[in-house]
Amino acid sequence: MKAFNILATPILRAFPQLAPADLTFAPPPKLDLGDLTLRTFDCAKKLQVAPVHLASAIATDVRFGTDVRAVTPAGPYVNFKLNRDVFGKAIVSEILGTGPHYGSDGSGNGKRVLLEHTSINPNASPHVGRARNAMIGDGLVRMLRFEGYSVEVHYYVNDMGRQIGLLVLACPDPTTMTFDAMLQTYVAANARADADPDFAAQGYELLAKMEAGDAATREKFHAVTDLCLQGQVAVLGRLGVEYDIFDRESDYLRDPRLDEVLDVLREKRALFTDEEDRLVVDLSKIGHGPDEGRYFVLMRANGSSMYGYRDLAYTIDKMDDGADLNLIVLGEDHKLYAQQINLILQAAGRRAPEPLYYSYILLKEGKMSTRQGNVVLLSDFLDEATARARERVEGQCKDLPPEERQSIAEKVAVAAVRFAILRVGPNKNVIFDWESSLSFTGDTGPYVQYSCARIASILRKSGMTPGLPQDTFPVETDVEWALLLKLAALPQTVAAAVAGRNCAPVAQFALDTARLFTAFYHECPVLQAPTEAQRSARLQLCDATHWALKNALGLLGIEALERM
Repeated sequence: MKAFNILATPILRAFPQLAPADLTFAPPPKLDLGDLTLRTFDCAKKLQVAPVHLASAIATDVRFGTDVRAVTPAGPYVNFKLNRDVFGKAIVSEILGTGPHYGSDGSGNGKRVLLEHTSINPNASPHVGRARNAMIGDGLVRMLRFEGYSVEVHYYVNDMGRQIGLLVLACPDPTTMTFDAMLQTYVAANARADADPDFAAQGYELLAKMEAGDAATREKFHAVTDLCLQGQVAVLGRLGVEYDIFDRESDYLRDPRLDEVLDVLREKRALFTDEEDRLVVDLSKIGHGPDEGRYFVLMRANGSSMYGYRDLAYTIDKMDDGADLNLIVLGEDHKLYAQQINLILQAAGRRAPEPLYYSYILLKEGKMSTRQGNVVLLSDFLDEATARARERVEGQCKDLPPEERQSIAEKVAVAAVRFAILRVGPNKNVIFDWESSLSFTGDTGPYVQYSCARIASILRKSGMTPGLPQDTFPVETDVEWALLLKLAALPQTVAAAVAGRNCAPVAQFALDTARLFTAFYHECPVLQAPTEAQRSARLQLCDATHWALKNALGLLGIEALERM
């Protein structure tokens, strides 16, 4: 943050081998140690000295201005006592000066990203578990765009495969079907296929006709998948998730670019026909070690292609787009498959997208399964969340018109769902629980929204004119200083979240900020501050907190509410 340049500039002058990014300033574990701490580990590594020696050298040899009142080494750390008024004013000025852009360092300016996420099999309504893919992907899109990247969001429409053939058989006239009826149709069709080999065989026959280019079959497949896709996008749209490009699997049935891949595999003696006359890749010939996943089937005996064959073509097509970053969000159970795809492409001198894996949302009974019908539908969950939110809104916002109360309830519901999922790192399971997810107190999105609404109310009552601090900016309590330091951490938090492809740090920032603002609100009178200087400074601190929270929530796909 620019406010810390008063500290960074003399350090960089004394150690010219260092860069601004090497300096990591953070709140000390206890404020009686200092107002700010510098970790020297990264700097010391770059300078090839011991961290404790570097900390001592900074404290002893570097000359800081009069606004730095004391510098004390503490092992590998350097603790600073600061003129809080000066630094607080600088922090608030930077936030209010950048407003909706605060937290972004523009690291993606001039760069393009192609990001694929969600891509649910078109077999019915998305459940809460699969929605995690969409929310993680959408959160990444929002963070990347905030950093200045131009992002194109892709959805891979799986309009081929056995499940679509069975759906076509089960609903020969999709115009008579509703999207909501598709789930039971899919479950029933799978159950029938398991019990009736002839019915299952008919599904494969339809798939063969589709691949052969039969126009009537293609029309049926598209009618079913279009109905499913429209329904899926509508449900996900309630969470604010949007897509730019819909790519059809059926468009990659006979891609000529795969010929060069097959030629390379033949040269490496990695391609063979197995005892079932299928075309198979022996991945051990191109670097795959374990027996698990050694064989990758490309074509069936009848010449029809497998999903992986078409996916290779689609992946090549995405990579040929030439984006600076090419990302794909996948469930953890797709890790082996993605590694197989990557290995084949590497053998042919091509690259694959950067995969971002996530663990699943679990019911108390275990992982959700559309095929078994053991799901919590996202649409039902959002309806229930909205209904519960409406009860609270009705009690607190009686003065608002009914349509506005309904709009607030819907936004609170989205906050409850998205925050509960995105605050957990992708590599950890989310245990799905109605009560904790929909609670409006504690570690929840609605709690952060309520903090925003409280700040908005203070600002409305104050009648203040937004603007930068002009005069003195008194910072007289530790709770004010702790809140200021947390606000100053947003740019670093966003940068780390983008680098780690993980929204959880942003969610934690929002939660920590809301908690610190609550402490500030209870300890520090704002509208009734003892002096006009305190009143002005605290109102501007409220305004800065409002911007930081709005920006953080926006990255999570959550709207900061003015009333709640």
